[in-house]
Amino acid sequence: MNGFLRQIRRDLAISWAGRLDSAVMLVFFVIIVTLFPLAIGPEASVLAPLAIPIIWIAALLSILAGFDRIFAGDVRSGWLDQVTLSALSLPYYVVAKAIAHWLVTALPLVLATPVMGILLQIDLGLIAGLLLSLLLGTMGLTLLGVIGAGLAQGARRGGALMALLVLPLAVPILIFGVLASASATLISPHLMLLGAVVAILLALAPLIGAAALREIDEEIGL
Repeated sequence: MNGFLRQIRRDLAISWAGRLDSAVMLVFFVIIVTLFPLAIGPEASVLAPLAIPIIWIAALLSILAGFDRIFAGDVRSGWLDQVTLSALSLPYYVVAKAIAHWLVTALPLVLATPVMGILLQIDLGLIAGLLLSLLLGTMGLTLLGVIGAGLAQGARRGGALMALLVLPLAVPILIFGVLASASATLISPHLMLLGAVVAILLALAPLIGAAALREIDEEIGL
């Protein structure tokens, strides 16, 4: 457990040193959301039905932009080799990377969402449900990003390959997330389905990511 927490602290410290990259993703999210009122007009009757899907799509695109860096630095610096020789198992290492990445990239987007919701004239009664579904949904997207980053690591044009892997798998999260966010009840069936998808990804992502990283480490060792 100490190694697990140290890995999270290390990633957070590295992200703080390169905090401009995280700020760029937040700015990208804000820009995507604010462009829609400029493009289709500020009328509430037009914006309100589209507001929740707009926020979800903006969050997906913003988070996707950072997936290619999840493992790249550790592979380049040789830190992955040190992890494989340490007491920290690779599945726990993958979970630690996912937690740190979510805290740095997705959490700021979720915190900025109420302001973006007001800008898009979302009914204030839906904000709590939107935040809760985004918390779950961004966790699921981050776990998908871990899988994609592990499988695409070291490949030529890995960013494009990772997008092709992640985007189709993100469709259920996007659908359940939008439906849960638009529900009048906070705990809706769609939110439960979203939670089930995240639970499945939490079980699979560490194993798939660890297997992919183990192959990469063996190739580098050769």
